[in-house]
Amino acid sequence: MKKIVALALTGILVISLQSPIQASTVQQYKNEILTMQPGVSADELQKQVEELVLTTGMNEDEIYEQMYKEMERQNELAEEEAKQLAEQFGDEATLQGGGSANYIVGPSARGDFYYTPSATAYINHGHVGLYYSSSTIVESIYPSGVRSISANVRTVDKGAVVKSVSTTSTVKQNAASWAWTQIGQPYSLNFANNRNTGHTGAKNCSKLIWSAYLLKGGLDLDVDKGFGVYPRDVRDASQTRFIRSI
Repeated sequence: MKKIVALALTGILVISLQSPIQASTVQQYKNEILTMQPGVSADELQKQVEELVLTTGMNEDEIYEQMYKEMERQNELAEEEAKQLAEQFGDEATLQGGGSANYIVGPSARGDFYYTPSATAYINHGHVGLYYSSSTIVESIYPSGVRSISANVRTVDKGAVVKSVSTTSTVKQNAASWAWTQIGQPYSLNFANNRNTGHTGAKNCSKLIWSAYLLKGGLDLDVDKGFGVYPRDVRDASQTRFIRSI
């Protein structure tokens, strides 16, 4: 009997020692997520996580951990990308994400998109913009939001690429048209859960393109299908193909 009680007390002691560590780790995840997307409040983030608990079957701790790891993965990819660019272009690229944005993106077909390795906002995730026409781009930029800009003046970093979406011309036309209707919408710093936010209203660059092709073509341009759709997720989606480097 004494052994049983002793074991029980030991178990309680272990749990009491472990729980604060686990709670501290989760709180660190929350803090890091909020730091990397300061436009989202702690209450907003918590509400989103509570909704995900109901739809995913995951608990809150698991969701916070996955969100954080997805964001950290973007920083890891940024470092790998920067090293590759430095090896390829030398002084024309930097470890901050591609170098100075002084290369004209140039024209491409309606429905195509470009990716540039430059860091935007608070996460080193690159940036994407959609071709509304061969010479006009629609994109969401920090901090002003969704805008249009001429492809003949839009500058990008060394290492930028233009890609096409493997779908019908009609889907491309409709996706570009829908993106155009979003001009004037504000920018959103919520990358951690932008797959699960509304298609209208505030949005970031990858959300704009992802929503356009999901709504108008049923295409999920997200390579890993995580909680967040980041520019590199769109760039690397299986439904895309390389057009040219810049």
